[in-house]
Amino acid sequence: MKTKKHFRGLSGLDLKCLAMVLMVLDHLHYFFEFTGRIPLFFSQLGRLSGWLFLFCAAEGFAHTSNRKRYFLRCYGIAAAMGLIQYLIQFFGWTRADGFYPANNIFATFVLCFILWQGLDECKKKRWLPGIGLLALPWVWYFSFARLPLSIMPYAYFLQCTLFPLPFLNEGGIYYLIGGLILYGLRRHRAVQLSVFVLTLAGLYGLMLLQMNLSHFTEIFTLAYEWMGVFAVIFMALYNGKRGPRNQRFFYWFYPLHVYLFYLLSCLMV
Repeated sequence: MKTKKHFRGLSGLDLKCLAMVLMVLDHLHYFFEFTGRIPLFFSQLGRLSGWLFLFCAAEGFAHTSNRKRYFLRCYGIAAAMGLIQYLIQFFGWTRADGFYPANNIFATFVLCFILWQGLDECKKKRWLPGIGLLALPWVWYFSFARLPLSIMPYAYFLQCTLFPLPFLNEGGIYYLIGGLILYGLRRHRAVQLSVFVLTLAGLYGLMLLQMNLSHFTEIFTLAYEWMGVFAVIFMALYNGKRGPRNQRFFYWFYPLHVYLFYLLSCLMV
């Protein structure tokens, strides 16, 4: 007699695979929307992917045996992708319609890692390094903002490669605030997800009010970033297990598929 298998939730690997599928759908729309053949719901579903990856990154940062290596791996990929973005713009390798890929979720991870380490230092009552790390990304941002216009081209190169800046990162300030919640409250899952939902609802609600949309339906067709909040459904199913350890595929799939899609889109314009 066969025994029934009970659903035991989603592992970290399950969440990454789901996020990857949703990301591919999102990027199909992002790169090939100009063809008029990619349905909008690809992008709508894709709003969940970034938050799921951020959730997995928070869990990974909390449980990795080597935070320095984890940070440097993501920092290296972020810097490489930033350099490619800079070179595309500098040498005019943009698509015929002026489009170029600005994707770099790893730069957002780098900023979050700095903030998360700062949180941990403060929890250990090491206030000076803790507050310093929490302030560091904002010091970068306001320092860059005060630079003279004459050196902005050089500053832009540094911003693309070595010094990712808040507000200009993928996901913007929303991902940084959400990331702090996901990491800081990770040991209290119900509280974590409740605060996450309420915070995002407030932030995206304010954004929609400021956009002065002409019709209510535009929150589904133009301003649908808020749909990312539904990622909480899958976060709630996380069972706390990492899954198979060899997951380097995810590090390489992200940049490779971005530039493959970009090259294909260039050939189609």
